[in-house]
Amino acid sequence: MKTVFSILTTSVAIASISTSNAQTNKASEDDADKPVVVNLDPTCVRSIGGITEFNRDQFITIHASPHDGDMLDEDYAYLENELEISYGRDGGHRTGIRNQTEADPDRPDFPDVDSIREHAENYKQHRANGRPIDSRHLREMIHCTHPQWYFASESNTSAPFGPTTMEGAAEFTAQFLKHFWTDENRPKYLEVFNEPFVHKKDIEGATIEGFSEQHVIVARRIKELTPDVLVGGYTAAWAELEHDNFGHWDRWQKKFMDIAGEDMDFFSTHIYDGINVVGEARNRTGSNSEAIIDTIDQYSWLSYGVAKPQVISEYGLIPEGNMGSMPYSPKRSAAMIRSTNAQLMTFMDHPDRLLKTIPFFLGKALWTYNMKGETKPGEANPFLLWRRLADGSFVKTDLVMFYQFWKGVHGEWRCSNSSDPDLRCHFLADGKRLNVIMMNIEDKARKVQLNGLGKLNPTAVTLRTMRTDGEAPVLAESKLKTIPASLDLAPGESALLMIDLSKAITPTKTSEETRNYATSYMHQITASEPIEFDFEDVPTGEGSAILRLSIGREKDKSVHPTVHFNGTQLTVPTDWAGDDQAGRATFFGMIEVPVPMDLISETNTTTISFPDSGGKVASAVLQVNELSPM
Repeated sequence: MKTVFSILTTSVAIASISTSNAQTNKASEDDADKPVVVNLDPTCVRSIGGITEFNRDQFITIHASPHDGDMLDEDYAYLENELEISYGRDGGHRTGIRNQTEADPDRPDFPDVDSIREHAENYKQHRANGRPIDSRHLREMIHCTHPQWYFASESNTSAPFGPTTMEGAAEFTAQFLKHFWTDENRPKYLEVFNEPFVHKKDIEGATIEGFSEQHVIVARRIKELTPDVLVGGYTAAWAELEHDNFGHWDRWQKKFMDIAGEDMDFFSTHIYDGINVVGEARNRTGSNSEAIIDTIDQYSWLSYGVAKPQVISEYGLIPEGNMGSMPYSPKRSAAMIRSTNAQLMTFMDHPDRLLKTIPFFLGKALWTYNMKGETKPGEANPFLLWRRLADGSFVKTDLVMFYQFWKGVHGEWRCSNSSDPDLRCHFLADGKRLNVIMMNIEDKARKVQLNGLGKLNPTAVTLRTMRTDGEAPVLAESKLKTIPASLDLAPGESALLMIDLSKAITPTKTSEETRNYATSYMHQITASEPIEFDFEDVPTGEGSAILRLSIGREKDKSVHPTVHFNGTQLTVPTDWAGDDQAGRATFFGMIEVPVPMDLISETNTTTISFPDSGGKVASAVLQVNELSPM
C-alpha cells in the first residue's frame, strides 16, 4: 500500500473553500461570515425511511471483535460498559479455521464437515471457559476474509481443500457459520471478501467476473444453511466511481451488481479520506460519500426494484504511512477523529439505508506490529485505541476521545435542519433529555444560532465539545446555566448539547423522509442540452423536499447547472457538504437543490442543463419530508 497523502494537509483540508472557477464555487465570504442557523423542533419526530430511533449498534462501533485474543477482560469492560461501543468486524477467524480444516476424503475440493464441527466444538468450549460474551455482541459482527486466501483457483493451496473451487469455498463458509454459532448469536453479516478487486493483480487467475461469481455461489449456499445471515459485497476499497468518466463504475461496481447483485442482501464499501490502496489523495467526507451512496442506491433500484441496503465496513482517514508502525502523533489522531466524526454525522442521515457503519479503529491489534517490516520499540499502528510502549505496556491513544464524545448518546430522532451543509446537526430526544449534536466540517470557525429551544425550562444543561484543530484533540465538558442561543464552533469542532427537562416532551407531528429514485441514471452531459429525470409515485402534502443530484465532471467544468422541476426553475446552491474537491482530477459530489412542496405531484419531471460538455449526472434522487400530525 503506497500512500502519498499528507496528514498535515488533511487536518486542515476537510472542508476547504475555493472560488477560483465554476467547479469550486462555494459559499461566498459574506455568507461564510453569517451565523449558521440551526432550527430544532422537539415536538416533531424525524422518521427516516421509517426509522425513528438512533441505534448505537449501527453507528457507534469498532473494527474489532468481542473475542480478540490480545484484549484483557478489563479492556472489553471499558469498551462495552464505559464507552457503550458495539462490534464489529473480524477478518481473521474464518481464515484461521479454514487453514486448519481438512479436505473431504471423498471430495478433495470440499472441506471435511466433520473437521469443521470438531473445530466448532473446540471454539465453543474455549468461549465457555472465557469471559461471558453477550449474544448481541456476537450477532452484530461482520465476518470477512482476504481474497488471496479465499479466491477459488487450482493454484490456491492455503488450506487442505484449497479452496480450488467456488463450491468448496461456499461449502466451508456456510458450514462455518452454521456450526460455530447458534441461532441466537450467529453473526448477522458476511462479506465474502475484503477489498478483492484492488488485489486481483496479486492473485493468480483472479478476475472481477470470478470474484463476482464466487459471491453468488457463496451467498446461495449460505442461504440454504443459515438463512438468517446477510451476505454482501464487493467491499470496495477504491470507490472512485467517476474515474475515467465513470468507466470505473462500469467495470467495477456496476459489473459486480450485474453479476451478483440479485443475490446480495447488501452492498459494502470502504470510504476514507486519503488513499485506500489505490487512487487519488482526496477527502470523501460530505458530498462525495453521499454521491457514492446515492449512485449505488439508484442503480440498485433500477436493477432490482428496491434500493438494497448498504454497509460501510471501514471509514475514516488513512494517514501518511497507512498501516505501517510509526511514532505516535496526537495531531495525527486529531485529524483521524475529525474525518471519522464528520463522516459519521453524514452516515447518521441514512439509518434506513446503512445497515452498519464501522470506523477503522482497532483495539490492541497485535497483528499490526511487524506487518510492514520490523516495528521499532515504542512505535505502533496509527489506528489503535491502545498502543504498545517500548517497555511492553499499553496506553490508550487519543482515538478513544471519539467514543468518549458519543458516550451516553441515545434517543429518538427529532426534526432539525441547518442553513449550511457544512454544519452537520442531529437532534435526539432521550426521555427527559434532549441531545443536540453538531459538527463544523469547514476549515474556518462558525457561529451557530440555535432556534426552537428558547421556551424550554431545563433542569440542567451540559455542553460537551471536541476540538481537532490543534496539536492534539481536546475533549471538554462544562455545565451551563441556560440553553445557549448560539455557539461558536472552531474548524472541525463537534459539540453535544445535553438539555435535561423535568418531563419528556410529547411529540405532536412527524416528518416522514422518503427517497424517490429517478427512472433513469448516468446521463452524459452535453452543453446546453437538457437532461431529463422522471419520478413516479411520489408522496405529496405538507413539508419540504430536496433534489439530490450526483454530478461527476472534470475539474475545469461547471457543477452549477440550470435545474427546472415540473417546468419551474429552481435555485441551485453554490455550496455543498465537504470540501471543494480542488485537489482532485474530477469532481464527484451530491448537491442538494431545495424543491418547494407545492411543485410536487405524484409524477414529476426535472430537467438539468450545463453550459459546457463533459462528465455525467450519475443519479437524481428526490427526498420528500412529508409532515403530518400524530
